[in-house]
Amino acid sequence: MDIIKISGLTHRYPDGRTSLEEIDLSVARGSFVVLAGANGAGKSTLLKHLNGLLRPQEGSVEIAGVPVHQDLRHARRTVGMVFQDADSQIVGETVYDDAAFGPENLHWPAARIRESVDSALETVGLGKLRDRSPHLLSGGEKRRLAIAGVLAMASEVIVLDEPFANLDYDGVRQVLAHIVALHAGGRTIIVCVHDLEKVLAHAQRLIILQRGRIAADGPPEQVVRAAEACGIRLPAAIRMGGMVESWLR
Repeated sequence: MDIIKISGLTHRYPDGRTSLEEIDLSVARGSFVVLAGANGAGKSTLLKHLNGLLRPQEGSVEIAGVPVHQDLRHARRTVGMVFQDADSQIVGETVYDDAAFGPENLHWPAARIRESVDSALETVGLGKLRDRSPHLLSGGEKRRLAIAGVLAMASEVIVLDEPFANLDYDGVRQVLAHIVALHAGGRTIIVCVHDLEKVLAHAQRLIILQRGRIAADGPPEQVVRAAEACGIRLPAAIRMGGMVESWLR
């Protein structure tokens, strides 16, 4: 069953340049999708349509059968966004306050907020840091806090825009482990990247954007060879002549 359905989506910048052109795309509930493309391919613009940060100029976007423009609260409750710049999502004075921001804006009862936030922080391993200032966290911890804020809202779909940007090796491992665990727990995952190295082995589907259009879409082992022609660096094991199928296993 599809949880996201996009039909004929087109978006143009104010100067008339096209960012997205006639995108048709469906995402199955519970799937793990990697959305890849070079800088300027339209990835972030596409993601912003999923919870109403941008509205369709042409075409439509439905989340769980409901057009985004008809019910923004439904879209933003269903689709949780984790942006590339984790600092831009920090709004609370403490880790707990920051994770509670979303549920509070949904006007949940206080007891439900506490239960949801406590559970989310434990899930991402930040339960013991609940009283710390978010600005004192490491890069990986900030990214995990952003994920906790999405989990606290009980989002079914988790969209992550360049989740490994500016993280060291340990931060990448932490964030990737939590993304994989969330998918195993039934969440629909969409990861937007320009570098396939870290996440492709976990994906069920690879979508490649090029100049605002879908250039390739399908199982990673069938699609990944098209990546290089679209300005996306192949994983090292494949560049060095490794078998795509064996690397993805």
